[in-house]
Formats: sequence, C-alpha cells, structure tokens
Amino acid sequence: MYTGEMPIDEWTPLRQMRQKRQKSEPAPVVEHFGERLRQSKFGHRLTREMYAIPNKKRSTRYVPREYAGEGYWASQAWAYEDEDHTILSDEFCEQQRDDALENFDLNMAFFAQIQADVFEDALTEMLAKNKSLREVTDLKELDWDEGAYVMVLDGYRQAYIGQAVDMRARIRRHWTATKQFDRLLWGHKYQSVLSVDSFRALDTTRIFAAKTINADRLERRLVKNFPPDLLLNRIEGGTLTAVRGAFIATEIKRRQLVADADAAPEESGTP
Repeated sequence: MYTGEMPIDEWTPLRQMRQKRQKSEPAPVVEHFGERLRQSKFGHRLTREMYAIPNKKRSTRYVPREYAGEGYWASQAWAYEDEDHTILSDEFCEQQRDDALENFDLNMAFFAQIQADVFEDALTEMLAKNKSLREVTDLKELDWDEGAYVMVLDGYRQAYIGQAVDMRARIRRHWTATKQFDRLLWGHKYQSVLSVDSFRALDTTRIFAAKTINADRLERRLVKNFPPDLLLNRIEGGTLTAVRGAFIATEIKRRQLVADADAAPEESGTP
C-alpha cells in the first residue's frame, strides 16, 4: 500500500525524471525577473504531466470527530484509510486525480477561447485607472516592500492580484509553492478555478506592483473591477481574517467551464 508522498506505480513522472536527471548533466540555472531559479522537480512551467501528483497526507484543517458528528464522519470514511481521518485513501486519490485532470483540461480549453486583445485591453484599462501600479522587471525592487501586485500570465490570458508585506518574497512563494493535492479543486470540477500556485515561475510574463500601506484596500478594488474570467483569484480580495475565514466558502469563485456548469451539484475535492 502506498504510504508516502510520491506517486504510486501508475503515477511515475517524478520517478522517471529522477532517473533521467541522474544520467544527465546538471540543468543550467534560469534567471527570471532578476531571480535565479533553482532546478525544480516540477519544472519552471506548468505541465499536465506534473499536475495532480497524489499525496496522501491531508492538508485541510482537522475537525475532531466529536465536533464533526457521527453521520458526517461516517460519510467521509471512504476517503481515508485510518480511523482518525488523516491519511487519504487510494480510492480518494484516484478520484481526486481524475477529477483534477479533467478540471485542468477544462481550464486550458477555457483559457484558449479568450482572445489576447480582450485580455490586453482589460489589463491596459486597469493600469490606466491605477497609476500607482508600475511594471517590475527585477523582483529585488520589491524586496521587503508592502503593497499590492499583479502577476500576468500572458500565455493563458490570465492575471492574479495579491498583496503582501514583502512582495518579492510573496511572488517567489507563488513560483515555488505546490498547491496541496486535496485542495486542487475548490468547488465542483466543472467550476473550479485553477490555483495560481499550480503555475510555475516562467508562466509569469509580466509583473506590476504598487508600494502602499493601503494594500488591502487596493487589492480589493483591483479584484472587484477586473473581469473575473481573466483572473486566477479564487476568492475576493482583502485580508483573510478569522471571521471571514469561517465563511470563506460563500466567496468561492465559480467558473463556467462547461455549458451546464450552473446545474452541477456543489461539491469539493477535499473530503
């Protein structure tokens, strides 16, 4: 039985990559926005092959059995292989992978039908209305700077808007992070927005940033006014407080990836 974080036998791209790496010369260092990118097992661009690699470790917040209720606890038992509901089952991993890859393909088809000029016009309008946003060519310009930022992924006609007290570090985390396996889907597979943390460093082609202590307000305004079909943000802008976090499910951004997506039942990829 599979117990680690690497793919089981039928999911072996990481194993094949490791074997190839042992036989080949070290990969050259890539520089992007002034940052030296270390070699990554996931590569520097998003690929379907390296997407949705199963990980049996649960990443969502643990709810004790006594608070979850016996009925709900029993209904979720199929997704775990231990009584404490901390290790995901093979059955869940297979279903999650299939659903995540179907959602991946639907998102790619969605991106493909967006016209480049439509995306560029929306971006130009946002920049014209927010003069404080300046193009960044070297992330060192944002080192320890607080503010709001816009990551542009021209190849997908998508943008991501965020805020941070250290914008350089936050953007680098987007590039190096890997969205948790059990959180790849948020909502139904026909409506879930692909997470920005699923993309890799070289997918980001332009960056704009505004240094400000009012980053929270600016981020909210930018997210609210930018066309949602062109945004990778999964929720509304603004600081995620404890109270807001408790009701965050009500903010889930749904994307119509198939014609009858509105009729799809509400579900989550996370048990």
